[in-house]
Amino acid sequence: MKRSTSMQRLPYRTNTTWLTDADLILLDVLFDGGATFCCLRHESFRRQWNVAYSHNLADTELRRRLEWLCEHCVLQTECHEGREFFHMRETGGELWSQERCPSWDRYCTERYKTTSRGRTLMSVAAVSPQIRDDFLRLWPPYPARSRTATIRDHGLIGWRRFAQLHVGLATYRDERQWTPEEYAVCVERGRDRLAAIECDRSWWRSVAELQKFVRDQLDAHRR
Repeated sequence: MKRSTSMQRLPYRTNTTWLTDADLILLDVLFDGGATFCCLRHESFRRQWNVAYSHNLADTELRRRLEWLCEHCVLQTECHEGREFFHMRETGGELWSQERCPSWDRYCTERYKTTSRGRTLMSVAAVSPQIRDDFLRLWPPYPARSRTATIRDHGLIGWRRFAQLHVGLATYRDERQWTPEEYAVCVERGRDRLAAIECDRSWWRSVAELQKFVRDQLDAHRR
């Protein structure tokens, strides 16, 4: 039995566009990058995107809806290594923004890699220097060496251009070897750490995180 989107607790929307709840749910995971059809299927949507909600479209309905959104300039397709990816177009981004009210000055995204010395290198790209600095201060789980810079937008959001990006790099030693007892303690400390970060978090990276700031954004629009 398919679960109706009306039975789920969905992110705030303004209801100012013709986008359906299912459309918005798809755009929520496409606003900052592309995805294949398989990654958008109902049966694996929550697990794939680590979200608490999903659209209710069966595969045939999903395929038809994606094609319809492409025909109406909300999405577009690109092929990479023989696979088809769905991406947001500028028109789709404008519609999505009308509904979700993103606070762009708070937006950031981060990436990780392992250096040749076995250390973790975290990079963050933010739209404002304050958000970059907040992220560098709060997010690394271990003492880190950091440095910052300001660069031209390299396509952080494909359909939206920013005047510049504020980037930061943090390098730290990630403790990867634990006994089972130490691991349990580490997991518990991780939960406490994330709860503490949530109180001070000034950024958003996903629609779920955006909900903390959406009311403020709406108040600003009304003023």
